[in-house]
Amino acid sequence: MECAIRMIYGEEFKNQSRKSERDFTRNRKIGFVSLICLLLRMIRKSTQLELDEFREAFLPELAETTYTKQSFSEARQKLSPIAFTLLNDEIVRGFYADNDFKTYKGFRLLAIDGSILEIPNTKETQQTYGYVSSWKEGFKVARARSSHLFDLENKIAISTCLSRYEENERNLAKNNIEKLLSFEQSHIPNLILFDRGYPSADLILYLQEKGLKYVMRSQHFFYKEVGNTTTPDEVVRIEITKERSKALKRQGTPIKKGTVLEVRVLKVELPTGEIEVLLTNLGTDELSHEESKSLYFKRWGIETRFNELKHKFEIENFSGEKPVLIEQDFYATVFLSTIASIFEQEAEMEVQEKNKGKTLKYEEYRINKNILVGKLKNRLIQMILEEDARKKDDLYERFLKELQRNIVPVIKNRAFKREKQSMANRYAKSKRRSL
Repeated sequence: MECAIRMIYGEEFKNQSRKSERDFTRNRKIGFVSLICLLLRMIRKSTQLELDEFREAFLPELAETTYTKQSFSEARQKLSPIAFTLLNDEIVRGFYADNDFKTYKGFRLLAIDGSILEIPNTKETQQTYGYVSSWKEGFKVARARSSHLFDLENKIAISTCLSRYEENERNLAKNNIEKLLSFEQSHIPNLILFDRGYPSADLILYLQEKGLKYVMRSQHFFYKEVGNTTTPDEVVRIEITKERSKALKRQGTPIKKGTVLEVRVLKVELPTGEIEVLLTNLGTDELSHEESKSLYFKRWGIETRFNELKHKFEIENFSGEKPVLIEQDFYATVFLSTIASIFEQEAEMEVQEKNKGKTLKYEEYRINKNILVGKLKNRLIQMILEEDARKKDDLYERFLKELQRNIVPVIKNRAFKREKQSMANRYAKSKRRSL
């Protein structure tokens, strides 16, 4: 995390993050570092209240200075949302640099999935991101699609993108994978889990060419070779015939006639009696049939991730209506959630160490995520603005101890109902809260 904090003060980062060479060159009321900190505080209340609270809490020497909504808005127009992507990238590089991270059978266990986001409903957002239509003629509501590449064992967002609502999820998955490969961490073997909306000849071929291992949930009728399997664990060869090649070309994913995909098909019985079909390129020496069910269940971690982003971090509670402001909020929240994961894991490791050998009511305890999210935004800003390295380290350690005092038991085998999609936005721009 220290690497990202140092980066915020670097000239190279400022140059990469500003819209123009002329931006952030003068000594304005809201400078570059202050703007980054303000956005990392997650502006969920009235903007003027947030500005006043920030100045009073972190810059008391500027008590006579007024931060206005107008000056804040002008400063935001100069900042590219890429700033927070760059910070998250720096965390990712640093986190995996020393090989001291959790793996699954030697693999970095990843999941890719997408989520539909509620965004401010304006003509501009409808044009930029797309929209959904209701039964009421002519009624449209702006929506965007986000795609995430998430490390399930370490709870790290490796790559995230915000795009148009109608964007193909497989294309977004490829974008995230290209970002993963750009980190040049070829010494780390990757295993990616996909839900059943992802299987396609094009994506499977792409993963094979990139040397990536995968497990995908599939429909029985994905290809007849899959549906015709008669055993729970079988390797099939899917040949791209002339007809299939033509169909793929019409879909915009041309594959040459005669191309063969070799796929292992696993059939797993669920508690409901339903048979789940999994496709993989893992060999039997890498994944047994018995292990496949518990492995795929780990994909639930990315669903939990979406739930936290939407309900704890309030990622859909945007502080502005312009696309650039929406994307600033989105990527700042993703970065903040990555920082939260690092604190969470370090604090939980220390809790587990302290609990070794103790007789406890519950088998496992975790950090209270509500406390973590609620306190993080201020603690992180304190660390960023503190110039003394020793005091900065002290703030870090004190926050870890604070988190360790706030733990909750893990209740296993709980199920949660999936939320129904609504045409109405959860957060109304005209009703920003004051508390």
